[in-house]
Amino acid sequence: MTELVSKKCGKQLNSKRIRRLMKDNNLLSAVRRKKYSDEVYTKRREMKEHVPADLIKRDFFALTPRKRMLEDITYLPGLEKTMYLNTIEDLYNGEILAYCISDSPNAKLCADTITILCEKWGECFRGSIIHNDLGSSYVSYEYSAAVKAHGIRQSIGRVATCYDNAPMESLNGIIKTEALYCRFGKTKVKEKRVPIADILEAVQSFIPYYNSERPKAYNGGLSPIEFRLQNPTGTYLIPINSEGT
Repeated sequence: MTELVSKKCGKQLNSKRIRRLMKDNNLLSAVRRKKYSDEVYTKRREMKEHVPADLIKRDFFALTPRKRMLEDITYLPGLEKTMYLNTIEDLYNGEILAYCISDSPNAKLCADTITILCEKWGECFRGSIIHNDLGSSYVSYEYSAAVKAHGIRQSIGRVATCYDNAPMESLNGIIKTEALYCRFGKTKVKEKRVPIADILEAVQSFIPYYNSERPKAYNGGLSPIEFRLQNPTGTYLIPINSEGT
């Protein structure tokens, strides 16, 4: 507004004067106000300029446990409010290694999930890769610091390309379909007609079942935990020829 008025008047006017005159005359600008301050936009731009490379490149295969992992956030719609589930999946056997739920899909949610991961499994992730999308939470300084503190290498896919994190998208779909839609009805869930407490209980009870009991064709019909226990160092469920060939 200051630039427009200054141009029409033929001289540079002070922005404070413009605001005072507009206030005195009860005028509002038709130009949309910025949602955040210039400092916030500058910080976001700097974070995106230092985005880690894509180390996975759609190669969703792992030879050993807990060396190549995927991570993603999905929303959990409820009657009172929407919650957000951040999950870390092991590409070795599809096991959900850690998850965290919050009322905001922010950097703290993602950093807390990393903390839960390392507290549960110990410091066995040095040199491991964790792959996620180009969301602001994953390129934040807080999340990056949490990952680096445990020696984990971060990998980020391209913007607006769901195929770069396809197994995680599939896992989120399984959780919503089998834990929520089949139990409460897809329409009721999507229209937020189910109490959030019931939504959370369903998801939190489904994850242990998914890990320990639900068979996966990828694992030769075994559940993720069954596959890991039978193949703790990275062997395969492949028949070996008796002649040794």
